[in-house]
Amino acid sequence: MTTEVLKDVPQGLTRERIEQQARALGEPEWHIQRRLEAYERFLQLPIPTPKQEDWRYTDITTLHLEDYVAVAWSDAPRGDAPTQLPPFLTETPIIKVFHRAGFGFEAHIPESLRELGVQVRDLHEVLVNQPDLLERDLGRLAPLPGDKFTGLHTAAWDSGLYVYIPRDVQVDGVIEIIHWFETPGLHLPHTVIVAETGSAANIVQSFFSPDSARVFVLGAVEVFSRPDSDLRHTLMQRMGRESLFISSVDYEQQRDSRVLSLNVGLGAQLGRTVLQHLMTESGAEARPLGLFFGDGKQHLDFRTLQDHRVGHTHSDLLYKGALYDEAVSVFSGMIRVHPKAQHTDAYQANRNLLLSDDAQAYTIPNLEIGANEVRCTHGATVGPIQPEEVFYLRSRGIDPPAAEALIIMGFFEVVLREIKPNDLRLSIQKLLARKLKGEAPRYFMDLAELDEEALASA
Repeated sequence: MTTEVLKDVPQGLTRERIEQQARALGEPEWHIQRRLEAYERFLQLPIPTPKQEDWRYTDITTLHLEDYVAVAWSDAPRGDAPTQLPPFLTETPIIKVFHRAGFGFEAHIPESLRELGVQVRDLHEVLVNQPDLLERDLGRLAPLPGDKFTGLHTAAWDSGLYVYIPRDVQVDGVIEIIHWFETPGLHLPHTVIVAETGSAANIVQSFFSPDSARVFVLGAVEVFSRPDSDLRHTLMQRMGRESLFISSVDYEQQRDSRVLSLNVGLGAQLGRTVLQHLMTESGAEARPLGLFFGDGKQHLDFRTLQDHRVGHTHSDLLYKGALYDEAVSVFSGMIRVHPKAQHTDAYQANRNLLLSDDAQAYTIPNLEIGANEVRCTHGATVGPIQPEEVFYLRSRGIDPPAAEALIIMGFFEVVLREIKPNDLRLSIQKLLARKLKGEAPRYFMDLAELDEEALASA
């Protein structure tokens, strides 16, 4: 007896299985219906092609979803739970969260923060026990844009976190989350972050997989920034070379909220992030930052939207990336100013450094302006290291590899210096330096250690 494998449907994922497991978990009826409706949309839509503008420079038509097991929805063995995880990027996170995909998560929260109402919970547990907290907002922002992957994630998200910062609570320190994917197959994590009025937090999410693990992560992060909240949020993508990583990150910003988002792309065979700042009330400020460094045949794709829905809002985007070998990057950014959104102030810049003749960077900055009293500009550059820069450093006794390393890391510095705290900045700096060729990584890490000592003594 043979089992038919549906084309473009992950193994183990059926309408019946989704409904059966959702009911067994105790999910509310409204959410089960959302899953089933999304699954029908997923079945009807084709895999995106380069004929679609959103996928113009990223060809994913060779992806066969039926080659991947839907890990959480199938009966396939998952192996043993991982016992060793990568280190945290910050030395002493105030909250430590370990998410082992397929094996649950654990959060270490100081009692002092628990007493203030700070929460890091399993999203399923919140959905089952307090569905009213999620009925209005879960899935309202993400994932976007609406294509086959949207339907798949909405129908089959399988694990998630709910992070809640109460009103007027200032979390002093970093909330760091490690997402670890080791079981081969498809994983669909979902994160909901709520920063209540007057709150402040610095949240870091790191996504990892072993280099040998053939995994496909299709994720989403939804962030709700209430009035006068102050949030720093980092998404660090360090997946293994056999992996695919596609995720949306959406911020809804209310009155006078401030969000600094940092999107770092270093790993994966194919990495794609769709990031959107949705400014819905006046006074909202967005500072989207991006760093990426590709080598080999990596393909790193970034789509951003600075969406000014009302007036008196501000956004300032800067994405910088470097590419070795045959790596490819895509940056497509949109500043959208809605009608009547007067006195919007928005800027967008994408800078790309090509470190080989075969590397390619596509950059497409866009403006869509529906109001007349605004200040909106954009810019983009693509090019190699300039010979005169290397000559200047060599004339001062610096050898060519070290000169190139200094130029590359100096290129990233304008973004790095906005990262806080210092130990997070240093960790990201070192990860970028490890991409350098030859002896340059060791040289620059030594230099970074000296930089850290100088900052500590300042």
